Amino acid sequence: MKKILDWESREVVNIFDEVTLWSAPFGRMLLENIPMMPRATIVDIGFGTGFPLIELSQRFGDESKIYGIDIWEEGINRAKDKIKTLGLSNIEIIEESAAKINIGDHQVDLVTSNLGVNNFEQKDAVYSEIHRILKPRGRLSITTNPVGTFVELFDVFSSIFEALKLKEEQISLAKSIGHRNTEKGIIAELKQHGFTLLKTQSDSTNIRFVDAEALLNHSLIRIGFRKYWEEMVREEHRAQFFERLISKINQLIESSGAFTLTIPMLYLEFEKA
Repeated sequence: MKKILDWESREVVNIFDEVTLWSAPFGRMLLENIPMMPRATIVDIGFGTGFPLIELSQRFGDESKIYGIDIWEEGINRAKDKIKTLGLSNIEIIEESAAKINIGDHQVDLVTSNLGVNNFEQKDAVYSEIHRILKPRGRLSITTNPVGTFVELFDVFSSIFEALKLKEEQISLAKSIGHRNTEKGIIAELKQHGFTLLKTQSDSTNIRFVDAEALLNHSLIRIGFRKYWEEMVREEHRAQFFERLISKINQLIESSGAFTLTIPMLYLEFEKA
């Protein structure tokens, strides 16, 4: 057995909160549904700072081989620190795009990706590579947040754009919303790349706020979303838009007690045809 980890040590403290608020609910769904198999070869695409890569490593054990694929340099460095601290020997990190994976044909039992689908820049190439590296009847398990994410907020966006007669912004909003696919759309895409649907699970989670500026200043929003929302609005209209946004959200909070952002969650499992 590996050594006991001291919760008071700097190394352990540095890796302790390893799962973000955003990825944790989806990761739970993934880990509760993925097929379990002994001595598996697994590829985790887009592992970020190590999740669910490290969890897969520990759950499937030392006789399994876990490859992690990502291009985020700082995230990879963080993941390596965790792997070293935990003494994990069954992980190999491949620092490259999943559009061209340095693994031979028909070598992999399971490919996972937690929240990666929406961020694949070369989606068709990624799906083709996944199909290539999977063994016959190999599995692909993914989670994603489909269309409907933050619908309450985008309804407010739309109403303000309409009131201000910002047609360009309305078009940009529609494109941003359409960036996320539907369950039906994802299944159709993967069917075209030689995958057969085996299992679906859906759920939702939410984040609630009692102040509009608290929403806009939340770390999750500042890291992952606000830049794109600001770029959606032309600079000459930006200050007015956000002033109205804050006012409208606070009005909704006054009437209902909180402003809720809904996040639909989807797990899909496929077999290589």
